[in-house]
Amino acid sequence: MRIFTDVKFIFPTIFAVFLGSTLFAQSRTITGTVTSAGEDFPLPGVNVIVQGSSSGTITDVEGKYSISANETDVLVFSFVGYTAEEVTVSTISNNTFDIALMEDVTSLSEVVVVGYGTQEKKEITSAVTSVSPQEFNKGNISDVAQLLQGKVAGLSISRPGGDPNNGFAIRLRGLSTLGANTQPLVVIDGQIGADLGTVDPNDIASIDVLKDGSAAAIYGTRGSAGVLIVTTKSGSYSGDPKVNYNALVEIEQPSRFTPHMSASEFRALDNSVDYGADTDWYDEISRTAVSHTHNLSLSGGSEAGTSYSASLNYRNAQGVAINTGFDQLNGRLTLAQTALDDRLVFNLNLSTTRRESALGYGEAFKYAAIYNPTSPVFSDDPIYDITGSGYFEVNAVDYANPVAVLNQNSHDQETKKLNVVISGEYEIFEGLRFLARYTQQTTSIYQSAYLPRTSFHSRNFLGVSGSARGGYAWKRDFEGFNQLYENILTYNTAIDVLNISALAGYSYQDFEDKQFTAEGGNFVTNLSSEDFSTALDFSNGRGTVDSYRNGSKLVAFFGRVNLNFDDFAFLSASLRREGSTQFGANNKWGMFPAVSVGMDMARVWNIPQANNLKLRASYGVTGSLPPDPYLSLRTLAPGGAQFYAGNDTYLQSYEPNKNPNPDLKWETKAEFDIGLDFSLLDNDRLTGTFDYYNRTTSDLIFNVTVPVPPNLVPNTWKNIGKLKSSGVELALGYDVIRQTNFSWNTGINFSTYNVRLAELDPSLQGSYVGATNLGTPGQEQTQITRAVEGEDIGILWGWRYAGIDEGGSYYFDNIDGDSLNVNDLDDQTIIGNGLPDFEMGWSNTFTYGNFDLNFLIRGSFGHDLINTYRAFYENPNVASTYNVVKSKYYNPNITDGQVFSSLFVEDASFVKLDNLTLGYTFKLSEDSWFSSLRAFVTGRNLFVITDYTGVDPEVRYSDGRDADFDGTSSDVNVLAPGVDRRDTWVLTRSYAFGINVQF
Repeated sequence: MRIFTDVKFIFPTIFAVFLGSTLFAQSRTITGTVTSAGEDFPLPGVNVIVQGSSSGTITDVEGKYSISANETDVLVFSFVGYTAEEVTVSTISNNTFDIALMEDVTSLSEVVVVGYGTQEKKEITSAVTSVSPQEFNKGNISDVAQLLQGKVAGLSISRPGGDPNNGFAIRLRGLSTLGANTQPLVVIDGQIGADLGTVDPNDIASIDVLKDGSAAAIYGTRGSAGVLIVTTKSGSYSGDPKVNYNALVEIEQPSRFTPHMSASEFRALDNSVDYGADTDWYDEISRTAVSHTHNLSLSGGSEAGTSYSASLNYRNAQGVAINTGFDQLNGRLTLAQTALDDRLVFNLNLSTTRRESALGYGEAFKYAAIYNPTSPVFSDDPIYDITGSGYFEVNAVDYANPVAVLNQNSHDQETKKLNVVISGEYEIFEGLRFLARYTQQTTSIYQSAYLPRTSFHSRNFLGVSGSARGGYAWKRDFEGFNQLYENILTYNTAIDVLNISALAGYSYQDFEDKQFTAEGGNFVTNLSSEDFSTALDFSNGRGTVDSYRNGSKLVAFFGRVNLNFDDFAFLSASLRREGSTQFGANNKWGMFPAVSVGMDMARVWNIPQANNLKLRASYGVTGSLPPDPYLSLRTLAPGGAQFYAGNDTYLQSYEPNKNPNPDLKWETKAEFDIGLDFSLLDNDRLTGTFDYYNRTTSDLIFNVTVPVPPNLVPNTWKNIGKLKSSGVELALGYDVIRQTNFSWNTGINFSTYNVRLAELDPSLQGSYVGATNLGTPGQEQTQITRAVEGEDIGILWGWRYAGIDEGGSYYFDNIDGDSLNVNDLDDQTIIGNGLPDFEMGWSNTFTYGNFDLNFLIRGSFGHDLINTYRAFYENPNVASTYNVVKSKYYNPNITDGQVFSSLFVEDASFVKLDNLTLGYTFKLSEDSWFSSLRAFVTGRNLFVITDYTGVDPEVRYSDGRDADFDGTSSDVNVLAPGVDRRDTWVLTRSYAFGINVQF
C-alpha cells in the first residue's frame, strides 16, 4: 500500500508511532436520552458534539445517543428550535446523562462544519448551509448528490434521463470557472478533493455547503465552484455494540419517451418503406428494473478510550435498458484512540469501493426512436441479416437495430477506490492544539468495449463497426493517486466577552495519473476480446496502443482568525498562499484572502417576534486550476513514421503538440456577498436566509486558436477574459404545526443567477468561444452555441424560424435586411439560452403519531433546450430511412430538408415531484429483538409538468461527457449548455420499499 512515498512524511510518522507507544489514557463513553422539556417526548436528530472538534453523533429515533469524550471535554447538545446545552464530561457520573432541551428563541448553537474546523451557527458570517440526514432526500439514493437535490438555495444538481451509471452535474451559483473545478470541491472527513463515490449515503452524518468566496477561500485554488464538506458517522459509541440494518427494494420503469410515429402512422407516409412488422422499439430495449440496497453497520467502543464504527454497503442497480446496471460493494471503518491523559487522539478512517458496471450504449435509445417501426427485430433473409447474426439490419448512416446494439456489444467498467485518512491531534496546553493529518485516495478504473464481427453497430463512442473490422475491442486502464499531508495549529481563548479562535496550517498535496489504452480488431475468434494477441490488427499495423503518465503538486500556507464579541458582533478573516506546478514559470503562486463580518441586529433593535436578525457581509478570493497538467509547457507527441534511407528503416518522429505559455496563471474569482439570517415568531417558528452575491472571475483559462507561424501549433492555453455573475438566494422554513402527535414543517428555497462573458482577450475581441455543432449525420458544420463578449453564457445560435412557404420550404427572419437566403450567416442570431432564470425547491415534512410523510417539489424556469431529435428527424422526408419524430410541432406539409433554426429550440421550464416518502415507526415491546424498526415506501419522479417535448427537461449545464475518469476532461464544453443530445436515456419513475432496523 502506497501510504508513505515521500521523505516529508517520514518524520511525522515516526513521531506518531513514538507517541502511540506511550501509555494510553482512558476516555469515557457517555450514553443517554434527549427529550423535549415539559412534553417529555424524545428528540431524534439532535447534534451531540465534542466542543471544538468535528467529533460527534446524532440521536436516533428514540432520542438516544452515545459518544466517546475525554474528561476535560465539553459536550454540546443542539437542535433547531431548542436552546443548546453544554455539559462538561467531568461532571457526569456513571457515564449516563439524560437531558431535556428547552424550546427557546436561541437556536443558533448548532455546530456547523466549515473549512478546517467547526463554528456555532450563530457565529457564521459567510453563506453556509448545513443539511442533516433528516433533511436528505429519501429512497434508493445511489449517488450522494441526490441527497441534496432541491434542498439548498443556489445548488443545482442535474442528471437528465435514467442512466444509473451516469453521474450528476453539480453547479453552485452557476458557472464560476472554465478551469478544472466547475463542480464544487468535495472534502470528506478532512480529505480535500475526495470523490463523492467513495462514501455511501447511509454513512453520512451531515453535509455542509460553503457557497460564497469568503467561506471557500481557505481552500484557495479549488474553491471557486464552492465546497461540499461531508462528515461521516463517527465511532463515538458506547461499549455495548450496536447493529443497524437498512434495506430497500426499488422498481423502476420508463416514464417519458421521444414522441415518434407508430407503425400505422409511418406506413401512411408516401415515402415510407414497409417491412411488414409492427415493432415498438422502446418496448424491445427496455424493462422494469428491479434494484436492491443493503446497509449493515456496527459500532461500539471500550472504556480504554477506543471507539469504532464499521459499515458494509451493497447496491445492485438495474438499468431500464436491457443488459445495463451495476453492482457496488462499499466498506468503511472508523477508529479513534486517546492517549497521554486524553491530550492525544488518534483517528483512522478507511473506505473502499468496488463497482462493476454494464454501461451499455446510449445510442440504443436514439435508434429506438428513429428505427423503422415496420422492421422486425430478427430476420433470416440474407438481404437484411447483413452480418449473419440473425438480427434485421439496414445499411444507412447512423442507423442500427437497437436490440442488437445492447445484446451483441459489451461496454463494461470496473472501478476500485481506496481512501485512507490518518490523523493525530495533541493538546499542547489548554486551548492550543496541533493536528497532523495524512490522506490518500487511490482510484483504479478498467473500462472495455467489444463489438463482435456480427455487430453492425457503428455510431458508438468508438466510431467503428465490429463487422467492418472482423470484431473490434477497446480497453483503457486508468490509475489515479493523490496524497495530502497537513499540519494545523489551532488556538481558542477568551478575553472577557471576546472569544478568539485562530488557526495556522501547511498543506502539501501530490497528484499522479497514468493511463494505458489499446484498441484493435480482426480477431481470430468471435468469442472474446480478452486476448489481444488474437487480434491480427496489431501484427498488420492497424491496432493502436497509447499511454501517458502525468502529475502535479500543490503547496499551501494558510491561516484564519475568528472573533466573537459578546455573541453580538462577529468577524472572520483568512488568507491562503498556494503554489502549483501546473502554471507557467512566471506565475506559480497565488494569494487568496477573505474577510467577513456579521452583527445580530435583534440585539440592537427591539423588533417584536424577532429572535435573531444577523446581518452579514463578506468578500473572498478563490482560484481555479487548469483542466490538465503541463498546459504551460511546450510538449511533443508522436508524429508520422519517417523513412531513414541509411539502413532502409522507418523511425518514429516527434513533433510539437502544445505551445508554451510561461505566463499562464490562476483564474481568480473575487466574490462579494451580503446576507441576512433570521428567526422569527415564537420559538423560532419561522427561520430564513437571504443572500445577494456579485462576483468576477478573471484570467479565464481557455484553449484558443492562434496563428501558425509564429506559433508551432494552432492552439495555446491562455488567460482570455472575465466572467461576471450575480444572483439572489432565499431559503425559508416554517413550523406550521407543532404538536406532540402532529407536526408540519415546510421549507422553500429560491435562487437566481446570471453569468456573463464580460471581457475577452484583445486578440479574441469581436469573435466568440465555446461553439459546438449539431453533429452527425451531416450537421457537423452547423453551429448551435457560442459565447460572445458582453452576452450571457448559454447562447443558442441559429436562424430565427418564421414559417414555411407555399412550397413547404422553411423561411427565416431577415436579420441583416439584405437577404432571405437560408445560407446567409448574417441572418443568424441568438435564439435561446440554455441556463435557467431561477430555480426552486419546496419540501414538506409531516408527522402524525408513528407516521411520517415528506415530499419534495423541484423546478427550473426560463431555460431552453435544443431538441436534437426534432432537429434531425421531425420531417416527413426522412421516412425513406428513419422513423419520423412527431411532437406537437410536427408539420406534415414540409417538403424542405432539415435546416436548424429556433423551431427546434424549446422552453424547458419544469416542475417535478422529485420524491415522496411515507414511513411508519413501530412500537416495540421491551422483549423485542429490535430497539427500533421503521418501514417506508418512496416514489421518485412521480410527475413532471413541462411544455418540453423531449424525454427530460432537466438543465444541461455543459455539452459532452467527461472523457477522463477523474472528471476533469477539457472535452466537456461548459460554455455550451442547453443541448439535449440524442444518447440521453429515457426519463424513469420508480417506487421503493425499505426498512430501518436497529438491534
